Amino acid sequence: MAQAKLTYTVAPQYLQSHPLFKDWGAEELGRFYEQCHRVGFAENEYLFKRDQGCVAFYIVETGAVQLQWQTQTNQVKSLHYRTTGGAVGDACVLMGDTYRVDALALEPTVALKVTKQHFYTWLANHPLLMMGLVAQLSQNLCYLFGDVMTMHSVSGTQRVIHYLVDRIPLKKHQRIELDRSKAHIAASLNLTPEHFSRILNDLIKNKFIEVTGRQVIVKDLDGLLGYTR
Repeated sequence: MAQAKLTYTVAPQYLQSHPLFKDWGAEELGRFYEQCHRVGFAENEYLFKRDQGCVAFYIVETGAVQLQWQTQTNQVKSLHYRTTGGAVGDACVLMGDTYRVDALALEPTVALKVTKQHFYTWLANHPLLMMGLVAQLSQNLCYLFGDVMTMHSVSGTQRVIHYLVDRIPLKKHQRIELDRSKAHIAASLNLTPEHFSRILNDLIKNKFIEVTGRQVIVKDLDGLLGYTR
C-alpha cells in the first residue's frame, strides 16, 4: 500500500515528549515540524524493511510499530515495540545507508516522517539534538543488554510470568489486557508461538491465571510469583 500524505494538521508540541526534542522551544519545534509530513500505514504494512536504503526515520503519533528481524528459517525476532512518541529508524539514519531491521505497523498507525537530509541539517545547527540522540541510543543499548541477559538466564516460563506481572496495573486489579497478538508477544520473549501457548496452558492448569482472547486474569498472584518451573 502506498504511503499517503495526510491533509489534516496536528500541533507539533507532542514532539517535546521525545528525548530528541525535549529541550527545544515551541518556535523551533514549529519550524522543524513544518518541513516534515505525516504518513499513514495500514495494519501489517511495513514502514521500512531491512536492507532498504535509509532515507528517513519516523516518530509514532498513533498506533504501534514493532522493530523486528527475520532469521534464515523465517522465524521473526521482535526487538522493540514503539507507540506514541517512540521513534523507529533514528539509529539507522546515523549508522549507515540501509535499515538494519524491519519496522512493521501492528495496527493502523500515523507517524511523522523525518527525512535524513532534513535531520542532518538540523543536527548540524542544534547541538542539543545530537546530545539527545546520544542519550537515547545509550538508553536503548542498556535495555537491549538487559533483554539479552534475561533471555539467557531465565526459563521461558519465568519470562512469561515476568511479562504478565509487569503489566498488572494495581495489586488489587489483576486483569491484564494484552496489547499485542500472542504471536508477537512470544517473539518478543524469544519463544515460539507453540511454546508460549504451552506455558500459558500450564499456568491455566495450575489455576494461576485465566485467559480469554487477549484478556488475562491473575487468579493467584502469590502462586504465580512463586512458580519456579
